[in-house]
Amino acid sequence: MKKLLLFGLFFLFTAFVLVRSSGGGPLIPVFNITQEPDVIVQGSQGAALTVDLSFGDSEVKAWLEELQAPYPLIFADPAWLERSPELVELMIDRNIPVGLLGAEGERYEDEPKLLDEQIGVYEDHFGRKPLYFRTTDEEFPKTLQKQLFEAEVNALGSTMRWDGGKLPKKREGLILSVQHHQEERADLKKVSELLSANEFLAIEDVLFGVETKERKFP
Repeated sequence: MKKLLLFGLFFLFTAFVLVRSSGGGPLIPVFNITQEPDVIVQGSQGAALTVDLSFGDSEVKAWLEELQAPYPLIFADPAWLERSPELVELMIDRNIPVGLLGAEGERYEDEPKLLDEQIGVYEDHFGRKPLYFRTTDEEFPKTLQKQLFEAEVNALGSTMRWDGGKLPKKREGLILSVQHHQEERADLKKVSELLSANEFLAIEDVLFGVETKERKFP
């Protein structure tokens, strides 16, 4: 077991490479966390907050402006990115990490070109591929997992979804997701309260030594 753990840590640290974004921006980590197509749903230490975002403008802008590091990982919907160039610039200027929020998992089996199209939208706005991708329902068919692996984009689910209630007792490696869509919309003020009341880490800090699972909830 110790040898396997050491090998896993060695793989993660050797796979963690820093490259500079186009235009001389900040250093950006680029890596494949898993050695084969898989879905990450839990890390090894601390807790990270992720926010699935497909709706909002002025209230989202105010929330982004008030965020303090370590930032949550934002999963942005491609259509929202297209509608919100000012907010994209704000996230870039503040170095807020942004992943790509896709459609429902089953759509990728029926539309094999959909992922490439969505990654293309992300690249148009950020000048690079996303490091992380999540479907709206956190379902990742095998074909989608393979596509993501070949594109060198990490499939990231969550350990649990937050609905405004109490968090579980401290659990190492927790990846918490919050939904902010037109139909299912968390109050961003409550999200800010959640951030201030809990010690969340950056997603990379939580993922080192990551375990991967097929299912959404381990």
